[in-house]
Amino acid sequence: MQYTRDSKGSVEVDGDIYEWEIRRQPQPKSGGKWEGMAVTLCLVDFKREAIIQFPPPLRPNGRPDVEKQRVNVDAVRNAVVSAMEAGWNPTSRGKPMVFDVDADGH
Repeated sequence: MQYTRDSKGSVEVDGDIYEWEIRRQPQPKSGGKWEGMAVTLCLVDFKREAIIQFPPPLRPNGRPDVEKQRVNVDAVRNAVVSAMEAGWNPTSRGKPMVFDVDADGH
């Protein structure tokens, strides 16, 4: 697995370059729940975005890890494939589509 502390980058999937950027770090929600990290994806030279929401990371004691998270580049690559399989067309126009994935991007 390849991790990075960068807030943006790019991945190659099937010969196409997709740019990613951290949209939000893990944060608390009401009711004692947590939201995980969210990453924005788009195909280079196109504007249609996909927002990928990862689950909040948990520590071994079951509490959320509130430290700034590193991005798993392999999970972002998997998330691109998962979003396209779920119906995201990066070359079309429209609002950003939101997808929930697991920690591995599936």
